Amino acid sequence: MNISRKNALKSIFGALISLPVFGKTKEEKDLLGFKEEFSEAWKSSLDYTLKLYNQMPEEKFDFKYTPESFSFRTQFVHCITFNTAQICGRLNIPNPHDEKEKKNNFWKNLSKAELEGELKEFYAWVEKTLFETKTEKLMQLENYAGGKIPVWRLFYALENHIIHHRGQVVCYLRLNGITPIGYIGW
Repeated sequence: MNISRKNALKSIFGALISLPVFGKTKEEKDLLGFKEEFSEAWKSSLDYTLKLYNQMPEEKFDFKYTPESFSFRTQFVHCITFNTAQICGRLNIPNPHDEKEKKNNFWKNLSKAELEGELKEFYAWVEKTLFETKTEKLMQLENYAGGKIPVWRLFYALENHIIHHRGQVVCYLRLNGITPIGYIGW
């Protein structure tokens, strides 16, 4: 068999690149796959969230369908604050909202444009946090819903939480005579 130097080098180089993957556990491979698809899905989540968010006129941001329900504004604030607290608590990192929340009525006093900025910052912070957190920390098992999951799987649960609240936002829009945009998948 006659093989060129170029093809031999390609074969050797390709084998060397794949060696680190062979030494990884199934969980580590799952994490790598998750990180690869997360960024694309997370950008789509932000896009859809902002499209729904921007359909509601600012004067209706305090709309509630019942007195005990969240306002339209609070649906988004809750997604930011709850998800951030979950990530910070599980990863034992500082909460970027601690100083803001010391200000009286910080979230309630934001304009529509300011809260949109907070949403964008939140999405960017989550992605940055995921990619900057060490693999060992992301692989650490945490209690969740009566079982244990690696910390990185929490990011799925947090996106589910956002999806739940976006579903409520769709209802808020309809209750105000606004037809929500169609679903945007990834």
